[in-house]
Amino acid sequence: MKKLSKKRANISILVTVFCFSFIVFSAFAIDMAFVTMNRIKLQRAVETTALASIAKYKENFEDYSKKYFNLYKAEFDTLKNAQLTNAVYKNEDSGEKKVKIEAQIELPTYFLRFAGVKNIKIKANSYAQTYEQIQDNVNYEEIVESDSIITNKNSDELEVRTDANPDGYFIFAGIKNDNNEYIWQDIGCKADVKSYRTTVGTSSFYLICSNNARFDFSKTCGENSEINIASYIKIYPANTGECRLQGAPVWQSGINSGIFEVKILNNTKLITKNNF
Repeated sequence: MKKLSKKRANISILVTVFCFSFIVFSAFAIDMAFVTMNRIKLQRAVETTALASIAKYKENFEDYSKKYFNLYKAEFDTLKNAQLTNAVYKNEDSGEKKVKIEAQIELPTYFLRFAGVKNIKIKANSYAQTYEQIQDNVNYEEIVESDSIITNKNSDELEVRTDANPDGYFIFAGIKNDNNEYIWQDIGCKADVKSYRTTVGTSSFYLICSNNARFDFSKTCGENSEINIASYIKIYPANTGECRLQGAPVWQSGINSGIFEVKILNNTKLITKNNF
């Protein structure tokens, strides 16, 4: 009987140790899963903040970074206590603009607190840059592809130059749909033309004799545009048959062919720490 009782006691100890170990392991796994999930959310928030705030480098960069971070973290209930800890902006001699965004949060534990660990601090950082993309010798109807052209920001993002003095041309911003087909939106109405003027066509806007034009992507010409973020640009001829040279008292003939330079001013992408 004594031997049986001793065996039962040993088994009870082993079962107790096993159960305790299982509970500790499960608690650790649950808390670590919670931390990992929120680390991913925090990383997504800082990446989105970096891409958005770099467009505001001409204005109060730090204030806009805080504004965007608070906006993006609000999408996740568990990130309400996250803090933006650092926002750095660099203007390189090459013309590239770069930003670094850092954030952190202290997350409460659920089971590890019984082991004395009440909070776990996690950090995230992201780096982004914006740069000019220049494509020379662009012909009519040739498609220029960009990393990203944001059409709903209040900033000039596209510049078109030519020495051809064309009769007129349309500017379209485009995307591809799920069927890999292009969808185009006329953006000529938003041109800031240095030399000439913008004219309204039958259903679109085109530029007459414009050798140099900048475009504000805050709005497109159509009232119900499907395009919010465009990745393609196309120049299409408008056959007006005549144009007026700057300062000339009479209309003079232009041409319906030409070679353009397309400069996309605000290409933005994420970069690594080594490239910052």
